[in-house]
Amino acid sequence: MAGKRYLMAPGPTPVPPEVLAAGAQPVLHHRGPDFRAVMLRTLGRLQEVCRTENDVLLFTASGSAAFESAVVNLMSPGERVLAVMAGEFGERWAALARAYGADVHELRYAWGETPRADDVRARLEETGAKVAFVVHSETSTGVVSDVQALAQAAREAGALVVVDAVSSLGAVRLETDAWGLDVVVAGSQKALMTPPGLSVVTVSDSAWGRSQSAALPRFYFDWDRMRASLETGSTPFTPAVTIVAALDVALGLLLEEGLDAAFARHAALGRACREGAKAMGLGLFSPDEERSAIVTAILTPEGIDAREVVLALRDRFGITVAGGHGELGPKLFRIGHIGYYDVFDITTVLAAVEVLLVEGGADIERGVAIARALEAYHETARV
Repeated sequence: MAGKRYLMAPGPTPVPPEVLAAGAQPVLHHRGPDFRAVMLRTLGRLQEVCRTENDVLLFTASGSAAFESAVVNLMSPGERVLAVMAGEFGERWAALARAYGADVHELRYAWGETPRADDVRARLEETGAKVAFVVHSETSTGVVSDVQALAQAAREAGALVVVDAVSSLGAVRLETDAWGLDVVVAGSQKALMTPPGLSVVTVSDSAWGRSQSAALPRFYFDWDRMRASLETGSTPFTPAVTIVAALDVALGLLLEEGLDAAFARHAALGRACREGAKAMGLGLFSPDEERSAIVTAILTPEGIDAREVVLALRDRFGITVAGGHGELGPKLFRIGHIGYYDVFDITTVLAAVEVLLVEGGADIERGVAIARALEAYHETARV
């Protein structure tokens, strides 16, 4: 019998059976009325999840491609952009903008730091950049930024704000319209509980206005072309019809649960994971705060290589967690808990970590992590 597998990385994430079943239905023709109805319903549900009345565009591509669409639709060669960088993905967006010839100015923080609104405002005023790239959930570190404050600072400095919400959309509060977010990008494979393959872009009126004068070349990622097709439930090019059907069902499940309930569940799962790790005497790399509800970055004890923990979790227990990026690789591992998770997924991975660390010589009281995680979860869930 094949061993059971547990997917506990920050993406892709587990997919509910109903969503998998929807994607396994007979393939619809992408120009037919049946698929058009699914697409239009999916776009409406995405507006609800994004909490926006702005246009929502859906590309057959990854979250990184959604961000690339923002670059090519908002920028002209040589234009200044501010990239707020506090981890792997902030650096990726800066590199992407440079690849298209943008004049990228950085607001750089140490990995694990949380970006600050005053710094964003000051750096924008200093550089004169008219577009700011910010990361809501930096999964390389576990930091979730206060995007509302960052966006307000950008507006006060006269800049549009592009938000990487690839892992945060559907997991923690994100108010596209109320917070004045000009562009939000996300992917299907994180808290939206759908297989990889789709990316989401919301576009404000201000962003549409800027896109009309942007001079970078675009074809597949042309927002105007996509919007014109989506108005009738179609797309300019063949979409991933089975994944759209799956996303439609996943969004229905999320809205049935209720966004506020989903945010509370993720907050409780995050606290359970952090408290369980601390009960084992482990340090946290990610902040110990409620909005760190997407991924928990945990430091291994002195003398224990985190890379070996990641491999042993996979090979011995069938549990896939994420390692650290770059020089953080030997020091930490990351447990994802966004989307289709409950507290017993958290206790499962904590129990396996406990076994490995005890075998590695760590002085840990058996069972303490699970007990504390359950206690913390129920404390938080009752609030």
